[in-house]
Amino acid sequence: MARSEPRREVVRDLATSTYIPTFLAEIGIGAVLPVLALSVLSFDYDSVVASLAVAAYSIGRIVGSALGGRLSAGLGPARAAMVMLAVLAAGAAICAASPMIMPFAVGALTVGVGHAGYHIARQGQVNAAVSAQYRARALTTLAGVWRIANFVGPLMGAAIIGIWGIHYVYVAAVIAAVAAMVALRLSPAWHLRLGAEPEQKVSPFTVVKDNAKVFRTLGIAVVFTGAVRAARLVVLPLWATHVGLSPQVATLIFGINAAVDMVLFYPAGVVMDRFGRVWTAVPSSLMLGLGTIALTWTSGALGVTLAAIVLGIGNGWGSGLIMTLAADVAPRATRSVFTGVWSIAQDAGGFVGPMAVSVGAAIALPVGFWLVGGVGIATAYGMYRWIPPWRGNPSHPQPATPLDL
Repeated sequence: MARSEPRREVVRDLATSTYIPTFLAEIGIGAVLPVLALSVLSFDYDSVVASLAVAAYSIGRIVGSALGGRLSAGLGPARAAMVMLAVLAAGAAICAASPMIMPFAVGALTVGVGHAGYHIARQGQVNAAVSAQYRARALTTLAGVWRIANFVGPLMGAAIIGIWGIHYVYVAAVIAAVAAMVALRLSPAWHLRLGAEPEQKVSPFTVVKDNAKVFRTLGIAVVFTGAVRAARLVVLPLWATHVGLSPQVATLIFGINAAVDMVLFYPAGVVMDRFGRVWTAVPSSLMLGLGTIALTWTSGALGVTLAAIVLGIGNGWGSGLIMTLAADVAPRATRSVFTGVWSIAQDAGGFVGPMAVSVGAAIALPVGFWLVGGVGIATAYGMYRWIPPWRGNPSHPQPATPLDL
């Protein structure tokens, strides 16, 4: 489907089949994630037990990434997206109805499975519809929709808690997921078949074995990227508290960080498509690493805010990067399963990053920050070294692998 400019109908199909359902589903997820630990606290458990709910969600994401890849290969990405949205809704419903910790943890895990699986399926929808020439813009727009929804979701969740109570946040997530399913089912793209080139049904282990060179080079950089991005969510509130800022001020600074992050997705996609992935990957990793280190030199609200802005620019400039790299390097015959494994690598990094902060903090709080910052700088080098030479410019278009939309 190589073309000089995106066709209007392709943009419409992406909006109706992918962007709108994603926005609806992610509003619900954005409302749920901040209250998982709070819900466990409401069962009269301490913060240590409360953190297990978030861990259950994270474990679910790893399972869901693998499952989403297999379903996309077998059913096509649109049908797989519908299945995973149903899983997401079921998980949120379990959380809403749970009177105790164990069923609630099962619900949180199920939410993670559905969320990650849908994440993989919607990438498949974009890859099926858009040529490599416009791939980064399409995927960074997907990442931008996710960011906007996750900015709106917590605000909606806060309002729901204030009016009805915390458990109704999960009811809202169920409604959001069902609305996403309806939007996907009613979209014209649901009935569209793209002359598919069938994918091989293989296991994730086979994909890793067959693509070992990619995973032990660029894949390592993806793990490190996940680590630095996840650590960003920890270092900001930790350092704000360390320098004596109130929770209200820390929350405001985090909001500024999210707002900066949110507005950069489309420019980043344009740069990736026109000049290559390195031009966003390297600056993004450097800013995340240096912004984390810079926090340790701040002692007040202004300094923390400036460092938070650097982190927001770094994260926003990397919008859609990991998804785009997966689409670039994935084999045609096993693209969906490869994408699932790629996402697992990023999620694994998401475990490592906060742990690195904790390990360093056991010595002294800045040590963990410097460790994460060093990982960010190393990631920039890895991206520069291992991202393949760019071949997706208009003079060398690469058609996307046709999949069922």
